[in-house]
Amino acid sequence: MSARLAFSMRDRPIPHRKDGRIMVIIHDKRLPAEYRQALLDGVKGVTLFPFGGMHASGAGTEVYESVSCHPDIYFFQLDERTVIHAPGLPEELLRSLKEAGVELIRGEGDPHGPYPHTARYNAARVGNFIFHNLSYTDPFILDAARERGLRSVNVAQGYARCSVLSVNDRTIITADKGIAAAAGAENMDVLLLSPGSVLLPGEKYGFIGGAGGRAPDGTVILLGDPGLHPEASEIKGFLDEHAAGRVFLEGMPVYDAGGLMIFD
Repeated sequence: MSARLAFSMRDRPIPHRKDGRIMVIIHDKRLPAEYRQALLDGVKGVTLFPFGGMHASGAGTEVYESVSCHPDIYFFQLDERTVIHAPGLPEELLRSLKEAGVELIRGEGDPHGPYPHTARYNAARVGNFIFHNLSYTDPFILDAARERGLRSVNVAQGYARCSVLSVNDRTIITADKGIAAAAGAENMDVLLLSPGSVLLPGEKYGFIGGAGGRAPDGTVILLGDPGLHPEASEIKGFLDEHAAGRVFLEGMPVYDAGGLMIFD
């Protein structure tokens, strides 16, 4: 299947940096080749970091196979240059990220076993808010939130990052009613979708937050074509209204790859 990038009038390929800094996208290493190529075509000068989970670390940590290489299981993106990560990740990967300019903060524990033990890094930062089931959150995330004056909002969902596509600092797309209610209570704009219609190999369906990410310039990158989603008009209209720009992959199913961790 060939893929074409699609842009609206406000959409554009993200330009190559002139200041020498590198844009880095961490993604599931199992992301199909056509999606990876489309990212390279649409995000000029980007460096892709395929992430293979913790199998290479020798830590003996196992999570569900379907999410075993999902970045949002092992990383929490604190800001556009900083990540809090599981301590058992391969040192080679961490060195490569550090060399690319990503600032690393070592978390307290590794994800393992069944849910909720897989959810400790799966918090969603949206502007000055962090949404997560705070009973599961890695303590280093909570500490960083307090130090930066961020508001931690408790929700029932442990897989909050999977469930939230950040559109801007006060706007999200989600299919989780609890997160939608919590965000609405903070006067955020929310598009609430019906669950499903997101591809996640090995599972009945995936989550919209796992199918994309937001670049530092505000561009929302979606892994797939929202035109193939049953709520296509709602998604496109919402992005047109609230996103600084959008990049999506025409003709390809919306694909949950554990989120795109985008650093600049």
